[in-house]
Amino acid sequence: MDCEQEVDAKATLRVRGKGQFRLASLRNFFRCADEGGSLVEFALVAPMMMMLMTGMFSFGIGLNNYIILTNAVNAGARSMALARNQTTPALAGTDPCKYATQVVSNSAPLINTSGLTFAITYSTTSTSTVTTTNYTNTCAGLTMNPGDTVQMQATLPYSLAIYGWKATSINLVGQTSEFVQ
Repeated sequence: MDCEQEVDAKATLRVRGKGQFRLASLRNFFRCADEGGSLVEFALVAPMMMMLMTGMFSFGIGLNNYIILTNAVNAGARSMALARNQTTPALAGTDPCKYATQVVSNSAPLINTSGLTFAITYSTTSTSTVTTTNYTNTCAGLTMNPGDTVQMQATLPYSLAIYGWKATSINLVGQTSEFVQ
């Protein structure tokens, strides 16, 4: 016998007093009624589940952007290291830093590269002294020698959006070094 049949059976047995009948059937009804329990539990758990799910999605997108940025920076530093004595494209021979930043932007089509900032360090080793020069987006007239080192770093701002929290901005940084060929 399920809960509703039990309540109906007890209610038919206590027909004598009106007050006693109502009290007994209400007590049995509230003892057996649990239809809203799962709804209340869901209402308590749903915000935490949404926060957890949106946090995982946002973190996954950020991780994907970081991987794309790292691969693009690798391609940019490699193209700058190979730009020595290169005539095509013309930009590679005249301004290798600008050429490298264009390669980074072209290698990362899935991310918004408008907020990218670059830091390029060029180290020249002659005899026993190391000369380090820092550049941002341009280094026109740079003389590149075999064995020199190019270090490229790109910073991309990213906003973590988690359900119920204000978006937090972080910086994704990709960095690599290459030897000039």
